[in-house]
Amino acid sequence: MRAVTTGTAAFALGIQKKDLDNILSRYPVRGFERGKQGLSRRLSLASIEQVAIAIDLSRDYSIPIPTALILAEEALGSREGVIPSPGGHLALHVDVERIRRDIQVKLTDAIEYIIPPRRGRPPVRS
Repeated sequence: MRAVTTGTAAFALGIQKKDLDNILSRYPVRGFERGKQGLSRRLSLASIEQVAIAIDLSRDYSIPIPTALILAEEALGSREGVIPSPGGHLALHVDVERIRRDIQVKLTDAIEYIIPPRRGRPPVRS
């Protein structure tokens, strides 16, 4: 799937666009490069997956977003989606395949629902 706008990604993730913009501007996210001013941001599927896992960790376990993004990166980097604790006695399992399927469905719905706003000057009437 191609990259999508932040508005479409926010809709699919179930968060406000402003919250997603804050996450992207403050913290490193996999596969996301900051653009120049005036250009709409586009997110890859890898970026959306990392943010989706971080949001789940933050909502369900009250983990701060910066830490949740690091844990999400670890989950996506492991084969089984396992995040081991630093002490080695605990581990979190992330069902990465299920998250990917859910994101695909939500993005398909969001792409049909969200119409990106026009940017720049309006076209000249003839």
